Amino acid sequence: MLLASLLNPKTILHLPKAESKEKLYRDMVDLICRKHQMPICGDELYEMVMERETQMPTAYRTGIAIPHIRVEGFKDTVLSMAFLEEPLDYNGTPIAWVCLVFSDKSSSNLYLNLVAALLKISKDEDMMKALHEAHGGAQTVHIIKKEEIRIKQDITISDIMITDVVTIKPDDLLSQLSETLGKRSHSCLPVVDESGKFLGEASILNLLKVGVPEYLMMLDNLSFLRAYEPLEKLFEMEDKLTVGEIMDKDCITLRPDASIPEAVFEMIQRGKRFFSVVDSDGKLAGVVTAMDVMMQIFMGVIK
Repeated sequence: MLLASLLNPKTILHLPKAESKEKLYRDMVDLICRKHQMPICGDELYEMVMERETQMPTAYRTGIAIPHIRVEGFKDTVLSMAFLEEPLDYNGTPIAWVCLVFSDKSSSNLYLNLVAALLKISKDEDMMKALHEAHGGAQTVHIIKKEEIRIKQDITISDIMITDVVTIKPDDLLSQLSETLGKRSHSCLPVVDESGKFLGEASILNLLKVGVPEYLMMLDNLSFLRAYEPLEKLFEMEDKLTVGEIMDKDCITLRPDASIPEAVFEMIQRGKRFFSVVDSDGKLAGVVTAMDVMMQIFMGVIK
């Protein structure tokens, strides 16, 4: 199915700015109700949208928000789009493209594939520029139709992974690793060489382990230890040791074409929330976390 087949030019907005998220959603609901036969409309439908917004965040880091409402008795999937010159603040995430989706309660698979298609577009800077500069809904639909963007039958890790990845080099010092982890609020970073080849992962646990003497690691219980002195070794070594000396080299990774269930299985089986995604040439293609899976995919099936 082509994404363009789900679009109605009359339900697409291009705005300099939105007065508020609430006002924008109200306008988008009104547009859909005017152009489609909905089982419910007006205040009732708008309130469903706002209730959904409070249940689970709908904003993505690529600048798109995709609120989704499953409507009882509605046997279709329709959406309205709004492109904003001035982004709206979604709890700290700037959103310049809002896609409001209404579907029936049995179309979770279609919705998830639709989200994947929209997310892929939101990562394409050139296409997003063209869509924002489009003159009206008809031209917007034409751009999307021309690209022949399809709603895939199956979603893979490549559809939801983060491609703008913060990485670290094996010859970087631990002080740089510590600083990067702290600034980015990450718990783990992929380690790559100059060509982007994946070499391993360096986590906050790898870093903290430097500060714990080996003899302490041999003990079963450290509840007797109250002094902070053993961890001072970390500060002594952070400008001496390199990432390559402490990183995990034998890491389980995911392929870009791995399925979502496969990724979830690996996360649960291995108790691992962060996976590097590595292509067939051994190069880092992206990363995916358990939170990414929940926020970007599973949130779509919550009523």
